[in-house]
Amino acid sequence: ADACYEENGGLKADGVTLSPLMGWDSVQPFVTGKYSNKGAFLLCKTSNPGSNDLLALTLQNRTTLFEKIAELTNEWSQRAESESPSDSSSSSPPRLGLVVGATDPQALSAARQSAGQSTWILAPGVGAQGGDLDAACRAGLNDSGSGMLIPVSRGVSRASNPGEEALKLKKGINAARAAVLASRGTKSAADDSNSSSSMAPYQRNFLEFSLKEGVLKFGSFVLKSGRTSPYFFNAGLFSSGSALSKLGRSYAASIMASELV
Repeated sequence: ADACYEENGGLKADGVTLSPLMGWDSVQPFVTGKYSNKGAFLLCKTSNPGSNDLLALTLQNRTTLFEKIAELTNEWSQRAESESPSDSSSSSPPRLGLVVGATDPQALSAARQSAGQSTWILAPGVGAQGGDLDAACRAGLNDSGSGMLIPVSRGVSRASNPGEEALKLKKGINAARAAVLASRGTKSAADDSNSSSSMAPYQRNFLEFSLKEGVLKFGSFVLKSGRTSPYFFNAGLFSSGSALSKLGRSYAASIMASELV
C-alpha cells in the first residue's frame, strides 16, 4: 500500500486494482487507516478468456466465484468504513469497486446483481477487445444510469482522429444510458434537475460548504477588470486535504448530473 500511495517513494496513486483471492487481510491495508480516503477495484471477472479457468468456477451454493467476489465488495467496504470511518459528513461511495470485462455482458449482469446498486464497476473490453458498448451498459449500469467506468485506450489512441473517436464514444455511452433508463422507467439526475427550478442538493451543499470555508463572500468587490461584483469566490482557500476532498466530490456530483457522462 505504501508503494502505491506514498508521496515520497511511492506512486502517489489514488486507487489500485487488487486480487481478492487472498482475502480481506490482503485488501485491508489499501482502504483503511491512513489510506481510508483511497479506493480499490477488485478483480472480479476480467475480460481475458482465461478468466473462466478460475473466476467462473461454480461454488457449493451454485453461484460462481466471481459472483461471490462481487458480493464481498459490499461486505468489505462496510468493514473498511467501520474500521476507519470517513471524515466526511455526507455519505461516501463504497471504497471497493469491481473489475468486470465488458466482453461478457452475462457476467456483468450477474456481478451487478450480486454487488448491488452502489458499487462501481470498471468494465474494460470495449473497442479493441470487441466488447459491445450497448450490451455492456444494459448489463452493468445501475438503475440510476451510472455505476460504470468504461475505459477505452487503444480504440481512441490508435484512431486516425482520437478526438473524434472519443466524442463518438461519449455519445454512444450517453445513448446507451438513455436507453437503459427508458427501459427501466427511471430518469437520470440531469432529467430531474431540469424538471425543477429548485436547487439540487449537491449544489446547495457546495454553496454552504464554500460559505463555511470563507471561499464565497458577498458584498462589494472590485475585480482586476475594474468591474464591481456583489460576490467574490476565492478557490485558493480550498487549501486543506478535507476541503479538497469535498471539492472533488462536488465536481463529481456536478458531472454526474450533466450530459457529459
